Amino acid sequence: MSRQRNTRKSLFCVLLSLILSTGFLCPETPSPDKLVKLGNEIFLNKLSAGLKGKSLGLVLNHTSVLPNGQSLLNALQEDGHKIQAIFSPEHGFSGKVEAGKEVKTSQFKGIPVYSLYGETRKPTAEQLQDIDAIIFDIQDVGARFYTYISTLKYLLEAAAQSQIPVYVLDRPNPVGGEIIEGPLLQPEFESFIGALPIPIRYGMTSGELAMMMKGEGWVAESFELHIVRMNNWRRSYFWKDTGLLWNPTSPNMPSPETAIIYPGSSFFGAVKINEGGGTLLPFLQFGAPWLDPSSILDSLGGGEEFGIQLEAVKYTPRSLPGKLMYPIYENRACHGLQVIINQEEKFLSIRFALAIIRILREQHPDKLSFNSFDINRMYGNELFSRYLEGYISYEQLLTQMEEDEETFRQKRKKYLLYE
Repeated sequence: MSRQRNTRKSLFCVLLSLILSTGFLCPETPSPDKLVKLGNEIFLNKLSAGLKGKSLGLVLNHTSVLPNGQSLLNALQEDGHKIQAIFSPEHGFSGKVEAGKEVKTSQFKGIPVYSLYGETRKPTAEQLQDIDAIIFDIQDVGARFYTYISTLKYLLEAAAQSQIPVYVLDRPNPVGGEIIEGPLLQPEFESFIGALPIPIRYGMTSGELAMMMKGEGWVAESFELHIVRMNNWRRSYFWKDTGLLWNPTSPNMPSPETAIIYPGSSFFGAVKINEGGGTLLPFLQFGAPWLDPSSILDSLGGGEEFGIQLEAVKYTPRSLPGKLMYPIYENRACHGLQVIINQEEKFLSIRFALAIIRILREQHPDKLSFNSFDINRMYGNELFSRYLEGYISYEQLLTQMEEDEETFRQKRKKYLLYE
């Protein structure tokens, strides 16, 4: 009965997030004294007065809101601050631009909105010329190839070059701060979808990661970096524990559950399995016209070892303007599985995805296809593609990943701000 209740609750949360385009709130709301207090709240109440009269550059998008729903931009303007410029990441200032599509520079109420996902991905010296301080307040999802942290790195590089202080207003990592999963990115595979030598799932907040970038010399150290910490956030927290509304961070990230599975499910698309793209459950379901769900269910025992429940589904990916124009197997009926997450703290999404791909590789060796260059950049090294090509074993793949995870776990310790 408890699993049935958990399943119903998970389905309710997913459906509610699809219905409420403005946000997501899971039923388990903590008491007011334990609610997570965001860095932007603390900044406004305690620190922003020291920047009065300064020209501010804001790195923002649609997630840059206070818990009451007011945008940080609006709150700063109401408080009399001078906003010199806005910088927006992938998906744009509105958060509605499809993944991978170039974002144009624009204006918002007379303020220039410089795109950091267009002609340049790093603020130029000219754009920063009259700015006295930069404020970064964007909700991330805790995956290396989700590009908001690449934007943060490039921002810190530009700030160091122009000697402008940066304030990172910290926010929760929605997939928690304890689980580390995936290989370290090797330097030869660095790109905008992998700009840092960290695992795929790194278990740090943006503030902690910014400190690590500076402390490890991944960006220059010669600039002022201020991390405005949250109150009441703990490493064991997933989004449902924060009491905060979920504001979809991008068009295909409608719920916190999506963020949890995203680091692993992304690899389905990399081997030409539909990853839920072109449906209302991106990343939470996967399939292909040739896939046999029953064989996977038999092999994984329904998913219990991963803290999930798997249900066989049949669906047809469609073009969804603003979300995904050309999904894998567009307009073709796919047989697949839907993932229902019952135990977030137990679910290792990358190992889950690798287990699925291993089964499919054994059963349908002629059906999976991939581009080595792309998958190496995404995975962080060439071992996954070498496994798919038959040069190394599955066990070797996992062993190397475990070693990288432990290396990073030790390295990150001195940058952790929360228990």
